Amino acid sequence: MLLGPFPINSVDAQVSRNSPGVYVLSRDGRTAAYVGRSDNDVGSRIKESAGEGYGYTHFWFEWASSAMGAYQAECEYFHKYGPRANTVHPAVPLGTNWRCPVAGCPWS
Repeated sequence: MLLGPFPINSVDAQVSRNSPGVYVLSRDGRTAAYVGRSDNDVGSRIKESAGEGYGYTHFWFEWASSAMGAYQAECEYFHKYGPRANTVHPAVPLGTNWRCPVAGCPWS
C-alpha cells in the first residue's frame, strides 16, 4: 500500500531505509504524474526523479521485498493511474525475463 502523499522535500524524513520500492510523483498532491521504482534504494530514486525539473511537489511510496516485487508494483500502478509522464511501459531489469502481472497487458 502506498504511503503518502508527502511533500517532495521530506524524502529523507519519510523514506528511512535503503530498500527496493515503488513511488508515485505528483505536481498537486492529488494526482499521479509519474510512476517509478528502484530495485535497491527507493529514497535515492525519488530524489533523483524529483530533481529532474518537472515540478513535482509530492510523492507516495511503498517498500518492496525484492526488485521483482518493485517491478510488479510499478506495473500495477502504471496501469492503475496511467500517468502522463510515463511514456512507455516499465522496463524489466537487464538479465531478467519478468512479465507484467496485469492481465491483458502486452508485456504480461
